[in-house]
This record gives sequence, C-alpha cells and structure tokens, in this order.
Amino acid sequence: MFKLKSKLVLAVMIILGITACRKLVQDEFPEFENKITVNTLIGAGDTVRLYLAYTDELNENPLETIGNADIIMNNQNHDQINFTHIGNGEYISDYIAKENDSLSLEVIVADKDIVTSSCVVPKSTEIIDADIDPYGWVDEEGVASPLVNIKIKNNPSKAIYGVVYAKTYKVYKPIGIIDNINEYGDIIEKEIGIVSTGYSSSMNSMTFQLIFRTVDYNYYTYLNSIGAYEVGRNPNFTNSFIIPSNLYSNIKGGYGVMGSYSEFETDTIF
Repeated sequence: MFKLKSKLVLAVMIILGITACRKLVQDEFPEFENKITVNTLIGAGDTVRLYLAYTDELNENPLETIGNADIIMNNQNHDQINFTHIGNGEYISDYIAKENDSLSLEVIVADKDIVTSSCVVPKSTEIIDADIDPYGWVDEEGVASPLVNIKIKNNPSKAIYGVVYAKTYKVYKPIGIIDNINEYGDIIEKEIGIVSTGYSSSMNSMTFQLIFRTVDYNYYTYLNSIGAYEVGRNPNFTNSFIIPSNLYSNIKGGYGVMGSYSEFETDTIF
C-alpha cells in the first residue's frame, strides 16, 4: 500500500513538473506584436499612393487595415504632400511624382506608433533598340516562343536596376530583370525568352511593346527577395538545406517597402 501511494505521489509530481515546465516555456515567448506595414511603389508621372495595414500572425487574412494615420511626406523642395484615406487602408495624394524626386515619409498612428522611410525616383533608362523573334527559342514544354533582344543605354558610373515588361493586347507582363553590375560599355544588350503561359495561343502573331522600368535599389532588392522568401516558405527535399528568408523591407520601425520607378516604352514592334 505504501509503495502504491509512493507511486501515485511520484506520478502527480511528474505531471505537475511537466505542467510547470510547459507554462514556463510558453511564458518565454511574447505575444505576437502588430507592427505598421507600409507599401508604396511610386512611379514617375503617376499619383503617389500608400497602403497601410498591421502585420498579423501567419495566414491571418484579411489584414487589419489602418484608416486613421497621419502621413507626412515631403519632396526635395520641402513641399508637403497631402493624402486622403479612400478606404481599406489605401491613401491617395494629389501629387504627381517626377524623375529625381527625393521623397521622405513618416507615418504616425494613434500618436504613438511611428514608421519612416525614403526613396529617390530614378531617371528613366532609354531603350536604344529592341526586336522580337516570334519563334526565337523553345521553352521547357517544347513550344517555340518569342525571344526578345533589347539594348538599353548604360551609364557605368551610376547603378542601373530595371525590369523588362512585354505589353500586348490586355497583357502587361514582367519578363526579365536587368542591371549594369559588371557592365562597363555604353550599351547593355540582353536576350530574354518569353514564356508562353499567360498569353494567347496566337501570341506569336501579336504585336508587342517593350517597357524598361528603371527601379530604385529598394524596389530591386525587394523583387530579388521574393524568390528566396517563397522557397523558404515552401521547402521540399531538393531545397531543404535553404535557410528561411524574410522579404526585404526599408520601413524603419515597421515592415513593407517604399520603392520607386520610371519607365521608357518602345513603339509597337511587329
């Protein structure tokens, strides 16, 4: 009988000990902290817009948007840019961004949460020449697809980052990223194959326009971080060694991205 009581006491002590340990471990992890997320991509010639929300735990959808923020944005001339909340966390200004604009941002919510950022709208990069061979390359599915040859003006003394878009009827699609890292000539020439998926089956007979979107460093780094972020979130046996990566953010005190761009568009290419 004594042995049975001893065993019961020991079992209760073990259970209490495990419970206490679990409580202690849980207490070591603070509750998830909501932070302001700011997303804005500012294009030369376009109205400046912002989207504000709070971060939340993984898979929380929809995010809690912010409709009561004070937004302070100024350009290089110290002109203040005014914003109006139009709903669902979206704010619109009456300011049209221009190339070489230097913009600073401060977002204040409830007089306590403050985030800041800044960006410079890059000067557009000229497309010197471009052509498309409708059957210039064969994709992984064995389909003969368009091949773009594009030449852009280089400035070896200044960093150039950009995204090439192909524009057809009702379709506006990024097809490649270009930078001038290790490019020392006056011209950068690239060949880019267009994947048929997402286009009409008769795309080879379509006319195109090519757009070179010159982006600032923040926008460029954010684009490059997306691939690593997606791979880190969805590992498999081929990439299980990859360390999870966060999306790039240049919002101080919060999350998101404040980037900028300008565009140069070709005439129609037949």
